[in-house]
Amino acid sequence: MTTHRSVEAERKKQDRRYRDRPHFKQDVNFSVGDYVLRSRVDEKLHANKLRIMWVGPYRVIASTDYYFTVEHLVNGSTMDVHPSRLKFYADNSLDVSDELLDHIASQGTLLAVEAIVEHRLNSDMKAHEVKVKWLGLETIEDSWEPLKTIGEDVPQLLLEYAKIANDDDFLLAATSVIDPKQQKRSTRSEGQVTATSWLT
Repeated sequence: MTTHRSVEAERKKQDRRYRDRPHFKQDVNFSVGDYVLRSRVDEKLHANKLRIMWVGPYRVIASTDYYFTVEHLVNGSTMDVHPSRLKFYADNSLDVSDELLDHIASQGTLLAVEAIVEHRLNSDMKAHEVKVKWLGLETIEDSWEPLKTIGEDVPQLLLEYAKIANDDDFLLAATSVIDPKQQKRSTRSEGQVTATSWLT
């Protein structure tokens, strides 16, 4: 019992030392309930340089010693973000208007594909489309996306869906838009995340 207490005390001491180090200390000027902007890395330029864009605002809904949890105002999704990636936007009295929500929706934030739920042949375009269920969004926000786009963004997920869809024409179309190297992979997680600019 004494050994356990001494180990626990030593761990707390190390945690305190770590938090007191200069690189850890981060002055923040926002708190739970306030609105913040989040830095999003758009691309890696070269060496240690990143191109970032400030997006949001997001509402701060929780905090810990190491990160803040923020909520997206349009789709309600949450994420844990290090304070160095956040900056104050407005206090908790901000009026979240339709105009502000439209601005947020136009930022082209990345969405993740949760599932492919349906497919069809678009006779006007003479091409297949798939209906995508977006992670963190409502079913009413599912959207029809070009087969080629989904084949590039989430090839494994598309291949898995095509194999169980019971439609030979669709399976042939799906495999024709997927890079042959991608068809050999068996893990679903590699193709889960995709980008779309129609909604944040």
